[in-house]
Amino acid sequence: MKIVETVEYIVANQNLIHGVDLSRPRCGISWWGFVGHIEPGELIRSMFNTLTLLCAILLSLCLPSCNAQHKTPFFVFGDSLYDNGMSLCCGVHAGGAKYWPYGENYFKEPSGRFSDGLIIPDFIAQYAVVPLLKPYLSAGVKVDYTDGINFASSTACVLNENCPYAINLKVQLTYFNEAVENLKQSLGESHTRRLLSKAVYLFNIGQYDYVTFFRNNIGMYPLSSSTKSQYINLILGNLSTHIKTIYEQGGRKFAFQNIGPIGCMPAIKYELGFNEVCADEPSELARLHNHAFAALANNLQIQLPGFNYSIYDFYTALYNRVLYGQTYGFKESETACCGGGAFNGDDSCQKLDRAFSFCNNLKDHLWFDAWHLTQKAYHQISKEFWGGGLDVVAPYNLENLFELIY
Repeated sequence: MKIVETVEYIVANQNLIHGVDLSRPRCGISWWGFVGHIEPGELIRSMFNTLTLLCAILLSLCLPSCNAQHKTPFFVFGDSLYDNGMSLCCGVHAGGAKYWPYGENYFKEPSGRFSDGLIIPDFIAQYAVVPLLKPYLSAGVKVDYTDGINFASSTACVLNENCPYAINLKVQLTYFNEAVENLKQSLGESHTRRLLSKAVYLFNIGQYDYVTFFRNNIGMYPLSSSTKSQYINLILGNLSTHIKTIYEQGGRKFAFQNIGPIGCMPAIKYELGFNEVCADEPSELARLHNHAFAALANNLQIQLPGFNYSIYDFYTALYNRVLYGQTYGFKESETACCGGGAFNGDDSCQKLDRAFSFCNNLKDHLWFDAWHLTQKAYHQISKEFWGGGLDVVAPYNLENLFELIY
């Protein structure tokens, strides 16, 4: 029964709820004069009980939509840096963070996160005072989409052909549309639209597109500026399409972590046989992308009414920590805690059929494995993303973006 119908029913029948018809005088005597049948105190108690029942029914009927109106949920899209177990749910090629030592520090067991503990979306959830998000494909888990959900999955790319076995961004957007339909069924069209306009959409995507591009062209460097520009424009064109899909569903607040210095990763240095701090050629692709994406985001804000965004300068944040690790509390900022080979970059961490080492001084390490950071590093980065100044996150930090009202 709808709320309006319920109210009309109770109002029309409030005098029958306790078995006494008080809707008209009896034998020509008014309610208050009909002392022989009901005392004033009894009448007041009856009316109070009726009102209490009415409030309880109204509360139970509106609770899902009422709660949703006071939430600022967030939806997460991306690759393994944001994957909190999605890859474990669906048999993604190469699997997820399934075995020891992943999760060793915080969860004391693997949780699907490629780190020793919490990752950036987890810390953002804590700052935003919402529960830790569930992976969208969590089998058998009843999910409240009014808090948001995490679609990110290991090795995801913007271009499907770059990562054919992953849950790429296009598929993640398909899942998002499914979640929206679920919300409409439980909240209705107008409440869902309002919820989606309040939500924050957090992205970390593109790294593996550029790793793939670099690998495919490794024997052809230096590449021409036009070759690099064409590829970057291809990535940005697809990314823009996906952002607009969310915008058309009602999304207005977008947060982006730009691409980090790819050439500083233990995995890339191991592949290249590079023995210095950071290889510049792969990192140049990230810098060019980040510059072009900042311009794209600004153009979207001009084109799309109500569109607001935040870009966290992950490139600079991570680059500084690699170069000046001691300043940020990392005694070891080049070699990963888990893995094998030079810089522990051979991607052997957790592999059951390969030998790998695991450090005994985890708190001193910036990198957890060949591709991913430690919980300590993610915590620092999340704090900057959430509350940092314009030198690290702009034009809004996440705290201010969450607070924007639509």
